[in-house]
Amino acid sequence: MVLVPFTDKIDYRTMAEYYSSQLSKSRKRGRNSRQPQGSLWMAILDIVMILISVVAAITILTIFIARFFEPEKLWYFSLAGLISPIAYIVAIASALYWIIRWRWRMFIFVAAFIAIGWPYVSLYYKMDIGKEYGTPRYERGNIKVLSYNIRYFQNDKWTKTTTDSIISLVKRENPDIICFQEFPVKGDEHNKALSALSKYHRTKIHAQFEDGVICFSKYRIIRSDSIRGLCGTAKGVFADLRVGEDTVRLYNLHLQSTSINSEERDYINNRRFLETADSGRVNKFTGMAQRLYENSCIRSHQVDALRHDMDHCPYPVIICGDFNDIPMSYAYRTVASGLEDTFSKKGNGYVHTFNGFFGLLRIDYILVSKQFETLSYDVFPIDASDHYPVMARVLLKNK
Repeated sequence: MVLVPFTDKIDYRTMAEYYSSQLSKSRKRGRNSRQPQGSLWMAILDIVMILISVVAAITILTIFIARFFEPEKLWYFSLAGLISPIAYIVAIASALYWIIRWRWRMFIFVAAFIAIGWPYVSLYYKMDIGKEYGTPRYERGNIKVLSYNIRYFQNDKWTKTTTDSIISLVKRENPDIICFQEFPVKGDEHNKALSALSKYHRTKIHAQFEDGVICFSKYRIIRSDSIRGLCGTAKGVFADLRVGEDTVRLYNLHLQSTSINSEERDYINNRRFLETADSGRVNKFTGMAQRLYENSCIRSHQVDALRHDMDHCPYPVIICGDFNDIPMSYAYRTVASGLEDTFSKKGNGYVHTFNGFFGLLRIDYILVSKQFETLSYDVFPIDASDHYPVMARVLLKNK
């Protein structure tokens, strides 16, 4: 107990200052006497989180820059795009950590890089805002488009034929336009599919080796041809469709493969790299990275040729296909410039279209001109290929 000397006249201001100083000293003694044992560990954790925050921020900036340069110029930047969703999630988690730790400078640092990537979040994740329940109703005249890399009508593990499953999907969904990639040029499954889809108008199969791309349409095909100037193993076809009183150009593309084979996919998906010696692991990943780089460079030339054709097209366009590249890439940016990604408009949550690589890859797209309104978007996670079918419903706006 602290005794205040008695005086005839009490100075309340002096008393307040006295007790305030005593309370301040008591708090300081308390802090000094209660130095937590975990303070060292928190300091270490802060250092680790600083490193994670910096790496995540640099990765986001790298991915953002890579979209504007051909892979030949900044090839290592383009590879960083493969982990775009992970980098963004880590950055958000880091920002939350610095809020909890009341480290505002670090929070502002991380938040600035999150803001750089924020406009592109819709390329990976579409928030479910204003969802309508029940059976949706669409305006008359809408166009239902299905795009699917069917992988020769073979499932992901090459253990069964999936022609019947894919035809069943088509009959159930009844799309107006179908774009298939890796359609076999001959054989029993080829004949069965053409017979089942005989009610559709169709283009020729534009192929290299044993597979190609083909379009089926309920709308009359005025003209179709292969896309000129595609190099490498890319396949592409366009078809001018008569839709009511209008003409719409449909593109169907299969761009250069990543050349990651089944054994290498199994090596990644089943985490067998954890069982491999360091030298073997390095050699494996170096070989895959080299092929990813080489094929990314080839795709950049392929999309330049496609863009040239698109820029001289007088009609509204619908572009379907397996791009073999992610949304944060030069190839996607070149093709999608000035167009709408139907997922970004009407997708729901996080979506991937490739069955593998930990569900990180959305590489199959339906893009449309601004003259279209996107009404719906769906991906069907069925085991009928190493890809999933993508479907969108669009409406050509009144002029």
